[in-house]
Amino acid sequence: METALILSADSWELTDEKTAEVRRGVSITFVNQYREASEKSVGLKPTKAPATQEVFDTIKKGGAPALYRLDFRTRPGKEGKPVPTVFRAELVRNLELFAETGPSPRAQKSP
Repeated sequence: METALILSADSWELTDEKTAEVRRGVSITFVNQYREASEKSVGLKPTKAPATQEVFDTIKKGGAPALYRLDFRTRPGKEGKPVPTVFRAELVRNLELFAETGPSPRAQKSP
């Protein structure tokens, strides 16, 4: 397991145009300690990865952004290529990144 700062978790659904099959999934966006040193970059780079519905439910309950311990497993993807997928998330601690100052900009009505 590795510790990561989960920024967001999103469940999604789409319909295949050719087969009309409904596909569902979960994506999480996180940062971890991995970053190759470079003269042209600084800071942490977000990673987006698929996750299970159980992971989404855990994050929805625990909140985000927050520190989680993540467990990855591989599953077969397109053309049989391995896809690292988050199969388990354990809340380490919540983070309050921004002070509550009122409604978010999206919640405010324009004049």
